[in-house]
Amino acid sequence: MKLSIIICTSNRPESLKKVLQSLDRQVFKNFETLIMRESPLVKARDLGWRQAKGEVVAWIDDDVILDKDWAKNLVEIFEENKDVGGVSGPTIVPENLLINRLVFWWYGQKSLLAKLWVKLVLDNQPFKVGKITKIGWWSPGSNFKSCLKIEGLQEVDYLEACNMSLRRDLVKKAGGFDLNYKGTSEWCELDLAMRIKHLGYRLVWSREVKVEHQVSRSGVFIKRKNWPERIKNYLKFRKKWLLKRQ
Repeated sequence: MKLSIIICTSNRPESLKKVLQSLDRQVFKNFETLIMRESPLVKARDLGWRQAKGEVVAWIDDDVILDKDWAKNLVEIFEENKDVGGVSGPTIVPENLLINRLVFWWYGQKSLLAKLWVKLVLDNQPFKVGKITKIGWWSPGSNFKSCLKIEGLQEVDYLEACNMSLRRDLVKKAGGFDLNYKGTSEWCELDLAMRIKHLGYRLVWSREVKVEHQVSRSGVFIKRKNWPERIKNYLKFRKKWLLKRQ
């Protein structure tokens, strides 16, 4: 089985260099690497799989470092589980870098607001992996070291955007990414994951498919300040998928 690895990057040459070095150290060697610089991010993600030649396509960010067995382990999961359409795994953020993402603001906080956030937004399961919550948010458990204690394959609702692998034929059948997600394109990955599940395939998470996410405040992060677009993306996803459940 051949693997196509897509790296979407934006003005982060030093971190990109580290990603490529971790690819050189992979035990599994039957892969190609595609570096995409298009904007917006959803366009880069979509063009990547369309140019890919592998049976499995993996998207990683330009600020991750891959475990040396990352590629080997994810390919083995696909080969051994024909009903699995997508694979993800830990995206461990070093604790000193959690401050670089606003979505982790609640971590370590004891305020009433933080407690309400965990209860109402994260369904009181802040360290759950791969869950889409009742209001359409995503659980951040894969970013914390505690997830490394989870054994076996865990069926999940979505795949981590910086560590996401799918069977290429299913991505094609699902129509690829929805290009109507703008800016940093949050929820475009969740949207595609939902469509893969609707084709009748499982999405799974394994601690053996591990990356370290050295989250940066440069590159695409700068566009995260565009809150109107981010809110529109969230509302689009919520309307498209969650309101159907209610």
